[in-house]
Amino acid sequence: MLGDKQVQSTEGGSAAIQAGRDINIQGLSFSEVQELCLMLLRDNFPKLKEEARRTAEEHVRLFANGLEQRLANDAASIALEKFKDPDVQAAINDAVLASARKGAAANPNILATLISERVAPISSDFKDIVLSEAVQVVPKLTAQQIALLSFVHAVRSIVCQGLTSAAGLEPFGQIALVFCTPAFGISESQKQHLQYSGTASVNNLLGGDIFAQQSEEYKYLGLEEGSAAFQAELKNTAPTYFNLLEQFNKDRLHAINLTSVGQAIAIANISNFIGKLDYGIWLK
Repeated sequence: MLGDKQVQSTEGGSAAIQAGRDINIQGLSFSEVQELCLMLLRDNFPKLKEEARRTAEEHVRLFANGLEQRLANDAASIALEKFKDPDVQAAINDAVLASARKGAAANPNILATLISERVAPISSDFKDIVLSEAVQVVPKLTAQQIALLSFVHAVRSIVCQGLTSAAGLEPFGQIALVFCTPAFGISESQKQHLQYSGTASVNNLLGGDIFAQQSEEYKYLGLEEGSAAFQAELKNTAPTYFNLLEQFNKDRLHAINLTSVGQAIAIANISNFIGKLDYGIWLK
């Protein structure tokens, strides 16, 4: 498994919609999350027709349940007093509005993970800005695009430490395969849209070999120097991870570089599969 000590970075003004009235939160309890979300919905959509209102409320309840569960799971690393912060309230409001409109297409599980991180006790102004922007952007991305951001981040920016052989990469490869697979063969137009969303830059003139980069990152394993030897070792002992890197090259993902917002979204998604990651490693 990946713990905080086994992960390291290898890659070198937000607009918020305020609720219709002030919200006075003196440290929100987890059980109050759903009522807060429904209140935000009613403040922003006071005149929805009955059928649309029921659909929107059901979407918001599902989001609120997910947020409540995420906050409960992360309770040890949450500062409840941060819910008094107007910027946190605005981020929740953004997530509620997107969930009400789009339901599952708003990627509510990732929104909940980002909000949970937004109320972490250790933070910085930069990290807070990035997380709030990420909450606004996530609903504008497809599941394939989020998988692509996660694929690029997992392969280029996460290094597993403390392994004794290349075979140790296979467990991570098997987990990563689950959250990366939706991105395989993603269309060029979806890649280019990442630039418009502010989550990545795309330069198809860039080339590269991910095996060469990875062979440098994992030199500590003591394998024969060179990407060919590393590639052969992976193929024999970590075939799932090997196939991920092959797919990375096939899809020419060297052309994609994530922005800080793209990284935050990727970290949130990956955290839902392998456990909580330290955003501060990359967002600093």
